[in-house]
Amino acid sequence: MVHLHHWVDARLQAPLQRNHYQKRTILKFSKIAIAACAFAAAIGSAPAAFGATETIVLGHSLTAGFASQDMAHLKIDQVGADTVWTLKADWNNSLNGTSPFVFDLEFSNTKHAAPVSFSPLDGSTIGLANHGLSATAVKFQPGNNNNGRFTDGESATWTFTNTTLNDFSNFQLHVNALTNNQSVKFTQYVTPVPEPETYGMLLAGLGLVGFAARRRAAK
Repeated sequence: MVHLHHWVDARLQAPLQRNHYQKRTILKFSKIAIAACAFAAAIGSAPAAFGATETIVLGHSLTAGFASQDMAHLKIDQVGADTVWTLKADWNNSLNGTSPFVFDLEFSNTKHAAPVSFSPLDGSTIGLANHGLSATAVKFQPGNNNNGRFTDGESATWTFTNTTLNDFSNFQLHVNALTNNQSVKFTQYVTPVPEPETYGMLLAGLGLVGFAARRRAAK
């Protein structure tokens, strides 16, 4: 009788222990799902809070007959209350036979203020055109004999005060003297941040895991 009593107790306790474990598993997955939702929402509403840097590849051609390709990289860093921009020309060397150069970079700006503290980088001699700094464009020196022109491999930086990454959009690079001396404009070529679908897939996967855990608990 003693042995039978212990056997019955063990049979009764086993389902209770299993249910306790399953409830803990479901709770754990619920916490993970909630954290993932909060993370995705934060990234969607405040990109500057995660990394504080946006990198944009400019190269989608707006000119028929000129293929889209990587032409320049624009990096915008959030530094305190300001944004610091760095533009680097980086196109295929095969295009340099006609001595192309960056004419300007245009963009939308919700703050309507011009940048300050422009300077070329890495020993280059990049210059600005007359009235080259404005709220919606930075215009570079179009001088003859490559004097002060913004050419392949060179870079420059400037700062917008009291701005955030979200204040700017619609970036457009204008390059002169390309193949057949064309003047070509380029917009964003590569999306710099994960698509919203990426986070959707993550949440869907967590949902399936939670559903499976609930089914096991119900058995």
